Amino acid sequence: MGCKSAGASRIIGIDLNKSKFEKAMAVGATECISPKDFTKPISEVLSEMTGNNVGFSFEVIGRLDTMVDALASCHMNYGTSVVVGAPPAANMLTYNPMLLFTGRTWKGCVFGAFELS
Repeated sequence: MGCKSAGASRIIGIDLNKSKFEKAMAVGATECISPKDFTKPISEVLSEMTGNNVGFSFEVIGRLDTMVDALASCHMNYGTSVVVGAPPAANMLTYNPMLLFTGRTWKGCVFGAFELS
């Protein structure tokens, strides 16, 4: 809903569970895909679908592999990936630093970074 209200024209929902797609479409997703339907990494699928033009990605389940995939999915010069899902305690994240050196931005967000006015 937030992406839609912020003016996003294309919102791609990604989940292993296709039964969630109907609800995702009802709250603003314009299309939904499952990584199970592809043999290549989801970041490559998104790059092909969008012409390597993902401006923002949000990882909300807290898995280390999907955090890196969300970052890799972003446009290499200006894409921003926001990690909302909390990772398992005491786990270390390993990623290729070139994902950031090209211009992508990686942000963390706790409880939606809600601020009282």
